[in-house]
Amino acid sequence: MASDEARAAGGGDTASKAERPAFDTSVASQARMYDYLLGGKDNYAADRTAVAEALKAWPDMAFTARANRAFLGRTVRYLAAEAGIRQFLDIGTGIPTAGNTHQVARIPRRAARAGRPCGAGRAASARPHGGAGAG
Repeated sequence: MASDEARAAGGGDTASKAERPAFDTSVASQARMYDYLLGGKDNYAADRTAVAEALKAWPDMAFTARANRAFLGRTVRYLAAEAGIRQFLDIGTGIPTAGNTHQVARIPRRAARAGRPCGAGRAASARPHGGAGAG
């Protein structure tokens, strides 16, 4: 929030949490429009109307938004799982929608964490039986 917006909202230099200004749901937001294009639930009539108008000018906009999100998912999954990247700085994250950077980055890590104990568990339980049939 810009400092002048904070002053106007709270009357002082910064707005307190209790005095946060309400956002205007009658005005479309780029983040909420993107959320709507991705099938999210955090959007309002103004956002949906703006998307409908934008689709008249650029019919491929919905496909492009989904392709962009798919590219983000592939890239983050690769970086987290294959390249070993553990920290991501997502600038301009917008509204949390399914498939955000932090959600996608956790998937390979969860699989890796689950895979290690599972593999160790199998190996440990298989040892007593490993030579049973050998003779």
